[in-house]
Amino acid sequence: MRQRRTLAVTSITAFAMATMLSACTAGDDDTFRVAAFTAGYGTPVGKYTLDAFVERGEELGWDVTLHTSDFDYDVINTDVVSSITQGTDAVLAGFPDPRQIAPLVNAAEEADVPIFSIDGGVEPNDDFVVDVTTSQQQIAELTVGALEEAMGGLEGKEVMIIGHDPHVGIMTRSGIAYDLLTEAGATVTPDEVRQVLNPGTSQEEALQFVTDYLQANPAGLDGIWNGWDHAAVGAAQAATEAGREDVVVTGVDAVGIALNEIEKDGPFHATVVQDWPGILDIVIGQLEHYADTSELPEENFIESDVTLVTIDNVADIEPTG
Repeated sequence: MRQRRTLAVTSITAFAMATMLSACTAGDDDTFRVAAFTAGYGTPVGKYTLDAFVERGEELGWDVTLHTSDFDYDVINTDVVSSITQGTDAVLAGFPDPRQIAPLVNAAEEADVPIFSIDGGVEPNDDFVVDVTTSQQQIAELTVGALEEAMGGLEGKEVMIIGHDPHVGIMTRSGIAYDLLTEAGATVTPDEVRQVLNPGTSQEEALQFVTDYLQANPAGLDGIWNGWDHAAVGAAQAATEAGREDVVVTGVDAVGIALNEIEKDGPFHATVVQDWPGILDIVIGQLEHYADTSELPEENFIESDVTLVTIDNVADIEPTG
């Protein structure tokens, strides 16, 4: 593990010497310190994964400080930069938006502190010594394929897409889904991805999107593609309440409430399991190796496969979070 930096003293006084001795003692501490953060702690997957990281890290004897916010990156940047300034050995970025973390990335680079990331983008990024994530292409292909099968084809079908662009992964898979649907002859209505403002209220927002649309177009919509499960639960609820259980709904994440809806064999047709426990295992292993050897990962971008969940296999799926 790398030695932690200490402050130099400029005055030979008893107070200054005491300060220097105190700083040296902190620098000689063998405890591996990690500053972990997520702006998405209010989401089930974000909370589940970061809580598990803290628990696993503490079991390994690490000193883990968790910084969270409700998608407020000003708070995240301020808090993590402070942790880096005070002294930390590594940073764990949980589901970060690479577009909004430049201050903490710069601070980490200046202090020579590596950033290990979970779901930090859709392509290699030199800001991270490693980013372990899932294949957004695979997610989109599996869920659009589930819509196609359940609707008997995509040509001439009307589909709504519900996404959240501040999350890079959701934005990417939503865009891929849009392209796949339109290229196959489906009409995306209202010709754009409907944007949820806050994932924490996504079930209610999606419920309102679909309710409003079906009230204005009672015979409209053949399917609703959602970038994550809570939005899909709201969309499925709206379809049911409108008497349109023929509308096919898909989600992503395999949270418990989504699996329950799929078991009902109603509008909620399919979701996707992203292997967050497996991804966490990889990142924990990479950090543990770094703590022991100071060696950085050989690859800085690792994609994990996902699994489609339908009525056929839902009973065998462990819920996420």
